Amino acid sequence: MRLVQLNKNLFQWLLPITIVVLSVLLLHNVFSRKDYSIRGVEPENGILDIRDVDVSDSIINIMNNWDFYPSKLYMPDDFASGAAEGKASPEESASDTPFGTHRLQILAEPERYYTICSFSLDYASRVYVNGSEVASFGVVADSAEAFVPKVGYMTIPMCSGKDGRIEIIYQYGNYVHKNGGYIQPTYLSTPQNMEEFKAANNLVSLSVSGGLLLLMLYFLMSAAVRRKTDFLCLAFCCMVMALRDQNFLNIHLLPSNTSWYFVYRAFIMIVMMMPVSFLLLLKCMYSTATKNWPLYVYLGMIAAATVLICVIPTQNLVLVSTTVYYASIPYLLYLIFGIIRHYVKQRRLGATDILILSGFFILLGSLLYEAFLSNERSAVAHYGTAAFGMLAFVFLNAAAINLQIQKRETAFIESRSREEMLERMNRLNMDFLHKVAHELKTPLTVISGYAQLTGMQLAADNVSDETPGNLKTIQNEAQRLSDMVTRLMEYSYGRKSELSFGRVIVPELLENVSAIAAPMCLKNGNTVKIAAPSCEDVHGNFEMLLQIFINLVVNATKNTQNGKITISAADNELEKHVLFRVEDTGSGISPEDLPHIFEQGFSASGSSGLGLTICREAVEAHGGEIWVERTGPEGTVFAFTILKEGSQ
Repeated sequence: MRLVQLNKNLFQWLLPITIVVLSVLLLHNVFSRKDYSIRGVEPENGILDIRDVDVSDSIINIMNNWDFYPSKLYMPDDFASGAAEGKASPEESASDTPFGTHRLQILAEPERYYTICSFSLDYASRVYVNGSEVASFGVVADSAEAFVPKVGYMTIPMCSGKDGRIEIIYQYGNYVHKNGGYIQPTYLSTPQNMEEFKAANNLVSLSVSGGLLLLMLYFLMSAAVRRKTDFLCLAFCCMVMALRDQNFLNIHLLPSNTSWYFVYRAFIMIVMMMPVSFLLLLKCMYSTATKNWPLYVYLGMIAAATVLICVIPTQNLVLVSTTVYYASIPYLLYLIFGIIRHYVKQRRLGATDILILSGFFILLGSLLYEAFLSNERSAVAHYGTAAFGMLAFVFLNAAAINLQIQKRETAFIESRSREEMLERMNRLNMDFLHKVAHELKTPLTVISGYAQLTGMQLAADNVSDETPGNLKTIQNEAQRLSDMVTRLMEYSYGRKSELSFGRVIVPELLENVSAIAAPMCLKNGNTVKIAAPSCEDVHGNFEMLLQIFINLVVNATKNTQNGKITISAADNELEKHVLFRVEDTGSGISPEDLPHIFEQGFSASGSSGLGLTICREAVEAHGGEIWVERTGPEGTVFAFTILKEGSQ
């Protein structure tokens, strides 16, 4: 059952993310680019024959097999006159020389227009097509002093002419690092196809890298608000992966006049930080799985490498970056070992853990893909796959965070429910204690009153026929108090007995009420009158009914001075109920207080506010109602009903 619920929650959070990703891919394929057929064509002996290739619905990827002239900067006239010499053998590479010339001849249909798109050669280049200079990036020179590096994305239109021949000459210069001068992937097709192809590539670069920068800002704000290093590491990862796209960094983000020496150092540092950001994120998300001192050693090495990248010559920067990559492997293995040990100890793998680990595997796979192919595929240096791996990682972690938030909300709701239940139980216990105190106070008041009255009689040597009755009342109230304590003890030990309801003789009940109420009323000079010569029996609990009358009399005598309190019963006004009234000649109840007098805790005189609440609950337990029949300067009348015996 738990597995089904787990799968349901996982599906619930992954569904919207999957819809978003598929929608983006669908919109990208529908609106940004056509379904082009990209064909790789390899020149032979510096000649590319495309006369039999239909480029109306395809794009040609020209392989890097051009004629190469190392350490020579030949012009078109040099080739036209036959002065160009020193063509390199197939074993020689453009990466071995700091400057040189590439030449390609294309055989195409006559009078046809084409366009080639490519990055410029690293790191300064000049392009000639059919004898004319059509593009220039930086300053190509045969010395480092005259060399000025710059790169860019070039789109060059071409026309095959009457003879169908196109000559392309690349001159390059590279004193930035030791490896360079190779031709970047070059695409050829019709002008319309190439514009759409270029727009599609730009859209991918801008959407992916721009989206990662937006995510970086989001995680930075989350880190500032929540003060969590996890979000700070996520922001760092997103920034590194966004700037990793050299097309986005060079073409779309940085100003065109930015020094390429600065750009190159920044780019090498960004590439170096890719595994660093990944490992820092892994450490933050599993902070307790490994010790901290290996992290400090690793960060010290990164700090030293960062300083070196800022100060050493650019020719050695790649060596520093590569060293960091290799040095990151032991720390990566250490983190993986710690994470495996963490889950072995935990002995469970939840949906959140599966999502996070899947994201890490995808991101690690994209990084390894770039690391292994960066020397084989030059496109990796400009676009790369790590950005897509980072997006997948963010999406999967978003699903994991949503699951965590859902669990925390559920736990919070459960905790809040428990707190509310405990608070409610505490209130009930306090109410119970207040009611118990009120119940116990009544017989004690009666005992105290009769004891004082009897004491005064004995002191005055005025023992009368009432004295035995007073002592009997004290004895009865003491017994009632003892019964209350017994029931309270039974309740506290979990042996609460059920209240017994039966026949109650009304005259006997009212006689007990008079005996208890009379001395209570003497304090304020009040008298008690019983007006019930005969009445049908009622169905109820004798002690509860007695408590109702006592509470009403207590309230009545508080607000009455030198007056009269009348207790009456009538069995002829209602069919199934006996109507009882407690009437006083006091000051009455104010109109503001009247709607609230039966509310628990409400009191206009500063008392506990439980007496009338107890009366209401007791009357309702007997199937009756209680209300104020009349109130004013002439006094107040409380009325309540109790079922007649046999009417229940």
